[in-house]
Amino acid sequence: MASFPIDVLVEIFLLLSVKPLVRFRCVCKSWNSLLTSPFFIKAYLERSIKLHKFNLLKYNFNKISRVQIHYSPKNELSNLDTSFIKDGEKFELVGSCNGIACLSSFNSKIPHRSKIFLWNPSTGENITLPQPSHHVSNLVGFGFNPLSGHPDDFSIVNMNIYLEQHPNYTSQVEVYSFRRNCWKQLGNIFAPSLTQRLGNQVIFKNFICWCPCVYLDDKFVALLILFDVVQDDFQKIALPDIMPLGIKVINLLEGCLSVIAHNSSTENYEVWIMKEFGVCKSWIKLYTIGVSMRELFSYQPVGFANSGEVFFIDTAYMGLRVKSPSRLVLYNIQSEKFEAFHVKVDYETTQLVTCLESLISLSSTNNVKH
Repeated sequence: MASFPIDVLVEIFLLLSVKPLVRFRCVCKSWNSLLTSPFFIKAYLERSIKLHKFNLLKYNFNKISRVQIHYSPKNELSNLDTSFIKDGEKFELVGSCNGIACLSSFNSKIPHRSKIFLWNPSTGENITLPQPSHHVSNLVGFGFNPLSGHPDDFSIVNMNIYLEQHPNYTSQVEVYSFRRNCWKQLGNIFAPSLTQRLGNQVIFKNFICWCPCVYLDDKFVALLILFDVVQDDFQKIALPDIMPLGIKVINLLEGCLSVIAHNSSTENYEVWIMKEFGVCKSWIKLYTIGVSMRELFSYQPVGFANSGEVFFIDTAYMGLRVKSPSRLVLYNIQSEKFEAFHVKVDYETTQLVTCLESLISLSSTNNVKH
């Protein structure tokens, strides 16, 4: 194997999943050097977008948080080990980028015990971030700087809102840099009047994006809230008036920002996409999903499994009362059919993010000042 052409070897390795590649590091020094090189790690990430994508599904049931992995088109769910989060703590799946997932455990009763974790689900490697100056809040964002040239240039945003001095609420925002291994204070830059629940997030270029419905000037307003990890500031983008005001799930679809919006007048869900980033007039409605209420079942979206399938939570009702625990189902947009998984979930805590297989390391040797 020593005489095997390096370019051929690289092409073979790029087709494999992470687990055998981790084992192959032990074969010889030259293989270890190749598989841990910045060149190969970047190349593997680029190939993973086509070959090694999967979904992470997080949910709570019986007061326990779980994460399962879902591959399309197999539509199988399997458990992942999150035992590095001690004592059975409940946690949130903040987001994922370049194969690294961010998790946070928020303890409202004992705030100083709240923690933020970075985790590579493909290798199992994980770290606990240093505590910020202000305790870890329930408003955490996870992003990435694509302009730096480093695939591990991650940023974690921690937003604390202080409501004691009505009406002059204040915020304290801190940003953690993975490569510098430190927190930076940004101060009172997040308007507390915007929201205290951001909902799910997606990463688009150098922006962390949320789509909450907030109460401003005595009315509900739907907007995008963005955090720019390059400029370290927040931005707001208004949504078109014709878009429904109901609860929204933000996604990436066809390389653009999109939302699944509930239309309370029709009880259907509408899929909208912003064709030109930052331009309100570029929002268009792609199609309507008529699954809000079928027979005695209520359906609530979690997110896209892929461009043609959407995860929903279905809940059975008898009259006005819940008949049974909620279940996870996968809806095929083309066939308009459901595929049920034997997974009982709590809708309020169910989260979905798309992830890539990645060789990025979270060890201290990869996390140095520059």
